[in-house]
Amino acid sequence: MTQRWMILALGLVLIVPAAPAVAVDTDLPPALEQELDSLPDAQLRMERMAQLVEQSPNDVRYVFHHANYAFDASKLQEAMASYQRAIELEPELVGAHVNLGSVYDELGRLDDALHSYNRALELDPDEDRTLCNMGNVFFKKRQYEQAIEYFDRALEVNPQSQLAHYNMAILFADSQIYREAIVEFQKAVDIDPNSDLGRRSAENIGVIEQLMAAETPEVGEGR
Repeated sequence: MTQRWMILALGLVLIVPAAPAVAVDTDLPPALEQELDSLPDAQLRMERMAQLVEQSPNDVRYVFHHANYAFDASKLQEAMASYQRAIELEPELVGAHVNLGSVYDELGRLDDALHSYNRALELDPDEDRTLCNMGNVFFKKRQYEQAIEYFDRALEVNPQSQLAHYNMAILFADSQIYREAIVEFQKAVDIDPNSDLGRRSAENIGVIEQLMAAETPEVGEGR
């Protein structure tokens, strides 16, 4: 049986909006937001933001959103450079630290990702999405105790964190602790069965139940 939950887990890298610890205006002008929304894809939005960054290289709003669109367009090196520039301009811009960590995560630079997420948590220790991202990095490093610690912290901050329940279930499934995995997947389903994570969780419950049934011998088998 293919362990499908492994495929579903490791793609969960979150890009978050700016959540500055200081008063930093990262909202774009409404007319520009409308213009960007009218463009058909992230590549064109990234290019438009690049033009604005060239015109106003010290405007953190443009730099930050350019990085977000570059990430969306899978231009990871460009996104990384822009997030680093945004941090130079506003060192306490939490969203830039989180999203830079997500870029590092995507690039497989897990220690750098941990450093960026740690910096974000220093500025905003109660952001459950950052805690989940941190736990995911430890999961990838096979440091399960640390991963559980951060998923637990995310649930302390937000007991309705569907992502935290989902990721906890992935960890249990990977460790072949199947009953606990089902419990956590079911909690994710109960929070919102119609979301992407809710549907994935329900699907994974079915996969695990099939796997458990296949591993349980029928009565009388082997006689």
